[in-house]
Amino acid sequence: MLALETHARFLLRGSALLIGLLMLWWFALASPMLYLLKQAAGSFVNIQDSPSGDWTLHVPLEATLPATHARPTPQYIHSVDFDIPRSDVNGFTFSLPVYWAIVLAAGRRRSLRPLLLGTALMCAFELVSLLVFCEITARNTVAQLAGSRDASAKWIRGLGQYLVVNALPFMAPLVVAVSLHRGLREAIFPWGKGPEMAAPALRRKKKKKAHQTASLHRPESSS
Repeated sequence: MLALETHARFLLRGSALLIGLLMLWWFALASPMLYLLKQAAGSFVNIQDSPSGDWTLHVPLEATLPATHARPTPQYIHSVDFDIPRSDVNGFTFSLPVYWAIVLAAGRRRSLRPLLLGTALMCAFELVSLLVFCEITARNTVAQLAGSRDASAKWIRGLGQYLVVNALPFMAPLVVAVSLHRGLREAIFPWGKGPEMAAPALRRKKKKKAHQTASLHRPESSS
């Protein structure tokens, strides 16, 4: 019953924190996070802002497009350009407030180090996710222009894009939080702490029993 109450409190705290932090992220933190993400990703790809706020990316990629009827000679390309709507780019900053909500919901005790270290790891994760998405999108564009019919390569790129956009942003915050926060890890996987938790209670029980036994054998003082 106590474990159920603890988990219920964690879920309630986590839900409230998640709602609050996502609102803070949407109204106040998204723009600064996008700016920092753009500066970090700019070391690997060229990013420009369009008047509408979307991103235009120039991804370096060496490829050769084979000759076709419309293109009599092979064409060599050195980069691929495409646009990402701002609403889609926001998804690459979504994981950070989710991570904060999970760690803060686990309790204040021993949360500072996981909060700081996890924040750095989540920022690195979001940067890598954006770069992987850019690479997959560029290769999809080249494959489409080249008229590639390689179904296995297309399936792998589709799987990678699905993981980066729809799966990993939700899984990574929980995985990092459980890995770094000991209290959260023990709450989710309690079987590893059974003997350690039972030992203090057993010692207290033995001490109490010994105290009662000593009281029973203590001689009464003469009046």
